[in-house]
Amino acid sequence: MSGALDGVTIADFTQMMQGPWASQKLAEMGADVIKIERIGGEWERKLEAGGELLDGVSPFFLAMNRNKRSIELDLKSDQGREIALEIVEEADVLMENFRPGVMDRFGLGYEDVRERNPDIVYVSGSGFGSTGPYTDRPGQDLLLQAMSGLTEYTGRDQDPPTPVGTAVVDEHSATLMALNTMFALFYQERTGEGQKVEVNLLNSAIDFQCQEVTAVLNMNQEFDRSESGIAQAWLSAPYGIYETADGHIAIAMASMESIAKVTGIEELTDYDTSEKTYENRDEIKRRLEKYTRQQPTDELLEALLAEDIWAGNVNDFHEMAEDPQVTHNEMIVEIEHPETGETFKTTGLPASLSETPPEIDSRPPRSGEHTKKILGDWGYEEGEIERLAEEGVIGDVSE
Repeated sequence: MSGALDGVTIADFTQMMQGPWASQKLAEMGADVIKIERIGGEWERKLEAGGELLDGVSPFFLAMNRNKRSIELDLKSDQGREIALEIVEEADVLMENFRPGVMDRFGLGYEDVRERNPDIVYVSGSGFGSTGPYTDRPGQDLLLQAMSGLTEYTGRDQDPPTPVGTAVVDEHSATLMALNTMFALFYQERTGEGQKVEVNLLNSAIDFQCQEVTAVLNMNQEFDRSESGIAQAWLSAPYGIYETADGHIAIAMASMESIAKVTGIEELTDYDTSEKTYENRDEIKRRLEKYTRQQPTDELLEALLAEDIWAGNVNDFHEMAEDPQVTHNEMIVEIEHPETGETFKTTGLPASLSETPPEIDSRPPRSGEHTKKILGDWGYEEGEIERLAEEGVIGDVSE
């Protein structure tokens, strides 16, 4: 079966997470993503995880660059810029997430590109947007978690502002980047017209907090973090993580009546309104956790689920990868490592389409691995390709 984006070509100038994860999502739907890297490769190829690389390559890079072809170009050279423009001229989409102004300095800004390809969908990701007082600031996930209010409401009452354990702003921004690229491609398909799409980390960080922002800005009420560890500042007990005899368990929404039925703590039924469960959330959590600490995790989870109480395991990544539902969903897959030929484990495909299913059809590329093939596709002869490599316009093509 064909992918939904078969026939779509994307000139991908992105780096780090916001852009590459977005373009990978489109590549999995069949788009031909040509990853245009600097000589030597994208910076994140060497970004260490805990001070280490995975067989010479960053695991972060490996997670976000499958199904792509790679070419190395010196965009600061006239010839390198011209090759990039030739690729863009035949592309449907250009994606980039440099700081505002960088692509213009390369001669690859929206107006430059539109002269060569008027129908281009030009997708820009940034930290704060292309205009405004913060355009020159560095845009990075932790900074945007802090600036958007997220860290202020994460953690316990006496904790300092606390970031979450993943690059959640980059992740959401990448999804928005892919989604809005699809909107623009749909418009291009219907009208033949391109447009510029802009996505930024600040807007993305505020966007995924839509319900919390709306509550705080419109209600005459303070939403303080709890002392005991209720997992959201604006939610009542029992919402949180509970210690068990041999681990932890998560309990989300549940009536005090149903909790009392499972635990035998009849006093919990006294908290019979939402106001009471919120005002007394710390007391409820402490009393409930005194009980859960005496219970084996599996037995407790089974008892809670039997009463239709929203509860779940607390897994580390190794446990998650072996979870029977995760296995059934095929959300952990093995892919060939670009340097060793061995396999590494990574995340699978999160959604399914019955007629145009996404597909993992190639491993992440080595830097510049497809330079010769891509230039050949664009009509360059082998001798000319070798000359460009000797002059440093493109990367080494001797392999």
